Amino acid sequence: MLSLLLLSACKDDDDDVTPDETSSAINLSSNGTLGSILVDGDGKTLYFFTKDTDGTSKCAGGCLDFWPIYYVENPEIGNGLDAADFGEITRDDGEKQTTYKGWPLYYYSSTGDGVTESAGATNGEAVNNVWFVAKPDYSIMLANAQLVGEDGVNYMNDYTEGDGETQYFVDAAGRTLYIFINDSKDKNNFTAEDFSNDGVWPIFYDDIASLPSTLNSSDFGTIDVYGEQQLTYKGWPLYYFGQDTEKGDNKGISFPAPGVWPIVNTDTEQAEEAPTVKLTEDDTFGEIITDAEGNSLYYFTKDADGSSNCTGGCLNVWPIFYTEDIIIESGSNLDEDDFETITLADGVTMQTTYKGWPLYYYSPTADGEIEDTGEVLGDGVNNVWYVAKESYSLMIADTQLVGHDGKNYTGDYEEGEGVTKYFTDAAGNTIYIFINDSKDTNNFTAEDFSNNGVWPIFYTEINELPSGMDKSDFGEIIVYGEKQLTFRGWPLYYFGQDESRGENKGISFPSPGVWPIVNNNLSLAE
Repeated sequence: MLSLLLLSACKDDDDDVTPDETSSAINLSSNGTLGSILVDGDGKTLYFFTKDTDGTSKCAGGCLDFWPIYYVENPEIGNGLDAADFGEITRDDGEKQTTYKGWPLYYYSSTGDGVTESAGATNGEAVNNVWFVAKPDYSIMLANAQLVGEDGVNYMNDYTEGDGETQYFVDAAGRTLYIFINDSKDKNNFTAEDFSNDGVWPIFYDDIASLPSTLNSSDFGTIDVYGEQQLTYKGWPLYYFGQDTEKGDNKGISFPAPGVWPIVNTDTEQAEEAPTVKLTEDDTFGEIITDAEGNSLYYFTKDADGSSNCTGGCLNVWPIFYTEDIIIESGSNLDEDDFETITLADGVTMQTTYKGWPLYYYSPTADGEIEDTGEVLGDGVNNVWYVAKESYSLMIADTQLVGHDGKNYTGDYEEGEGVTKYFTDAAGNTIYIFINDSKDTNNFTAEDFSNNGVWPIFYTEINELPSGMDKSDFGEIIVYGEKQLTFRGWPLYYFGQDESRGENKGISFPSPGVWPIVNNNLSLAE
């Protein structure tokens, strides 16, 4: 009988390996690299699968050979864990599986034969960037799922319609996180001060306690939003979508249009600094230059020389605009090099200029309180204030005429003091006509352009004009193969000796009135 028992024992040893029995306990274990992780009662590591973000198991068939399910009915919960975080699901194959915070739990079998890794091993961490050790303190997790918008349409990761799995960030419970494309670095441009719109796109915050190993904690930060904290990723403020009511929903990717509120993942580019100036579309004037909040900026025609001539009480109506750093909105036609800073006459106050024109706000109440965002009430005021634009072809100046001879002249080219209104190019350089020209005919320029240095012909494409000009007054002619702009039929010129913006020396050369300035009082050329 003893011999038979020995033979029987040997026979059992030769049989296939008996599958590991599942421990009846779940505990926390401290891992030197990964921190606090979930393990079974034997110390074997448990894992999450990022494709299970909706709370159902997507690991089936051959997947289970490498990732055996963990299930224990009523497991014993170790210290530091909350029994309320554990549940169970019935899988599509009819088997039950234990969940933690809605995530189904698995073991790892590196050999693919269902034999789980040894206690303390964490070789399943980050496998294919979809398997991660189960942890109690994840601040952010990863999800891999089909994007399905609020409109019910399937989307790919470029927000075009189509089927395809996308990886993105979720909170610890699997709720999708988003960014807003109109935000900028560390700047929430959506949330109202009274949080009246927070229900649509609630701000998201969590202390960064633990992350999947493929994420970098240095990419996360915190900003203050009207007294509340908001988490950022690469500078982008993070949000939920109010209509994501179920675990795994990602409806926000199509609301109000695809790509306005993108999901977040490691491919997300760094957020750009908030612009200090930008182009804003206005229904009347097209693209105008505004500050970062969209408040309109203006030119003063008396500043043609590049200095600020608005002083005293003028500044109550026209507060100066100044920003220490010029940051241009991404994709804008504005060029940072066109902005500079001047110091006003008091030697202290600074003002920002664009193409040499000092920039101002408008205060309709004359108390320094600027007009509301989106308003352009200052344009055309007294015919000397105009909204600032990137695309002006010409501008208007109001200054004293000072001839080549150093004498002051009035608008009728008599000696005397007085401000005269006239046209300049976009940079404030004076434009002239020649009294011996005729309609659409240049009678000055030599065929070889040998005298062009004295009175260079002027040409620019007429894209945008101040509201004090009429585009229909302008035309163009060809002068020996070169284009020249005309105004009411008069060919237009610079004066070669106007070395600085705002100069108008040509009005007295060779004698007063031979080369007049140009303004709306000019009669049609004959």
